[in-house]
Amino acid sequence: MDKPVGVALGRLILALDRTLATLVSAPHGLDEQVATVAMLDVDDLRYGLGRAARAADLFLLVGLPDAAAGELLTGLGTHRPVAIMSKAPTPGLADVADRLGVAVIAIDPHARWERIYNLVMRVLDIARVGSGPDGESMRSGNTGDLFELAGQVARRTGGLVSIEDEHSHVLAYSTAGDEADELRRLSILGREGPPEMLAWLRQWGILDALRTSSAVVTVDERADLRLRPRRAVAIRAPGSGEFLGVVWLQKGAGRLADDTDEVLIGAAAVAARVITRRRSLGTEHDDLVRTLLGARGDIVDAGRLATDLGVDPSSAVTVVGFTAPGGEHATHVSALTLHASAFSPLSVTTGIGDRAYAVLPDVITEAAVAWARLAVDAGRRQFGLQIRAVVAGPENMAAVPDLRTQVDRVLDAAMRESELIDDVTTVARSRTGVLLGEIVGLLSENPDLVDSRVTELAAIDAAGGSGFTASLRAYLDHFGDVRAAAGSLHIHPNTLRYRIRRLQALTGMDLDDPATRLVVALSLRVRRVPGHPTD
Repeated sequence: MDKPVGVALGRLILALDRTLATLVSAPHGLDEQVATVAMLDVDDLRYGLGRAARAADLFLLVGLPDAAAGELLTGLGTHRPVAIMSKAPTPGLADVADRLGVAVIAIDPHARWERIYNLVMRVLDIARVGSGPDGESMRSGNTGDLFELAGQVARRTGGLVSIEDEHSHVLAYSTAGDEADELRRLSILGREGPPEMLAWLRQWGILDALRTSSAVVTVDERADLRLRPRRAVAIRAPGSGEFLGVVWLQKGAGRLADDTDEVLIGAAAVAARVITRRRSLGTEHDDLVRTLLGARGDIVDAGRLATDLGVDPSSAVTVVGFTAPGGEHATHVSALTLHASAFSPLSVTTGIGDRAYAVLPDVITEAAVAWARLAVDAGRRQFGLQIRAVVAGPENMAAVPDLRTQVDRVLDAAMRESELIDDVTTVARSRTGVLLGEIVGLLSENPDLVDSRVTELAAIDAAGGSGFTASLRAYLDHFGDVRAAAGSLHIHPNTLRYRIRRLQALTGMDLDDPATRLVVALSLRVRRVPGHPTD
């Protein structure tokens, strides 16, 4: 496939602005093209870089010591990135990069890396769509680049502009120089403003006014809070009036234009079309990915779908599925997209129901498993979620629906037989757990097939706390080894021997009979299925 369309390094730095990024060195100048990005951290050094990450034009060095970053650059071989981004890079790292012909961009130490990544990807996405004659313009009213819109409004009004979504996340902003106040600077960095400043904005009803009105809202200067004068107007969806965000204008060093309010209202209308169109494109993208995964029925032309998604139709693809208790993981698909894009820039992701899926082109199974383990660990650290991941493939593009079916089969079985299926696994490594899980599932759906003697034991336990069920399960799981089973229960072997004799006497079980042991063991597993009527 042709390399994706990129942007000049200089344009990328200008888009990020001095609030976020400062050029340290550019040995080959600012016209070098950046088209792909990879986020790299210490785990990437530990497990090794994937092919896509190794070939990226821009490295975001997340938490990498400069010495390790220097070793990474010198060990890349013939391909080296156009640039690296690092928080407070040392002269030593800059010297190594300069010698290798790699530009160095210093990132504000307070900036969030996910904010940097999202802004870089936004600039690259705009370049891929292309501005052309139909690009963003206050004159034409067409939609395109929110950064360009922010710049035009800033030039027209003489102020500093930022455009936020409905959650107060900055989507784009104009260049600021040294005129930005603390609230603007922290918003761009991806941080909240000082608590007393935000409390003041809430106290005076400014945020509520923006959500309930389409008029321009004026915010007076508060020198004690280092808050400069600003104006703001809500962005509302055409037709429905849904609140989509805010266009903020901070007063700079000079006087604002006389028609500033009119320009802001016009900018909000243009921004609404931009955001609405992008959301529509996002929905279309998700639909394409879901179709590729087989969620919309049979695939008619897998090659065409792949091309529309920017993936080489001839690529061998691996599918990774994720789930978490209660379906919570579906709310973190954007975080998964971030991880997947950093690992494999041509990957595509989406959520279906309470599960999330990543389709990884040209990634071998071992690399996909290593990445999935990193994603699961990140989910545990960042969101406190106990996530499971299953890897299937690689296969050709037309096999993606079947790969997803295999993944779902393992995830379904893990709900019933979690101790037999690792948190991160492959379809091939899960066969025993899957087959047993499906057998247990069938028994669970047919309670008359569950051994009534096991149900009777559970009732005795519930009435008197005798511990017969747990004892029987441990005894069978340890193949009748009384000492090992008693050790797992933290009881004396004689206690276990007594319980086994007693429960056989109560139920009439013959645990010397292999068939009885099999039926009872399966019935005990059925009782652990969530929602089973015998629970």
